[in-house]
Amino acid sequence: MKALLLVTAFLLALLWARPAHAQEIEVRVTFYVLRGVMASGIYTHKDAAACSKWMPFGTQLRLPDGYVVTCLDRGHGDWYWPAWIDIWSPSRQWGLLNVERDYGLYARVSVLRWGWDE
Repeated sequence: MKALLLVTAFLLALLWARPAHAQEIEVRVTFYVLRGVMASGIYTHKDAAACSKWMPFGTQLRLPDGYVVTCLDRGHGDWYWPAWIDIWSPSRQWGLLNVERDYGLYARVSVLRWGWDE
């Protein structure tokens, strides 16, 4: 119960204090290969990602090597991690080589844009 309250407090703090440009956050990094229309209504494409629900659609994140993804989809990562991104990959092999190998399980990402408003 305490852990749930701590995670809830953390997420609420993130929602109330939207990150400024170039703020860094630690996220769980995964990839997915499903094709189709994402939660934002846009078709899957390179540089798209599913992100934690507290990150609005349009949020842009820069990974440590400079690769930039835009949050355009949702998933079930919120069930497991307080902060996560699931990068769309054209194939499983591409995801293994370019996501898992390059970033591992967690990465510090820079927030370049918070939603579509900035």
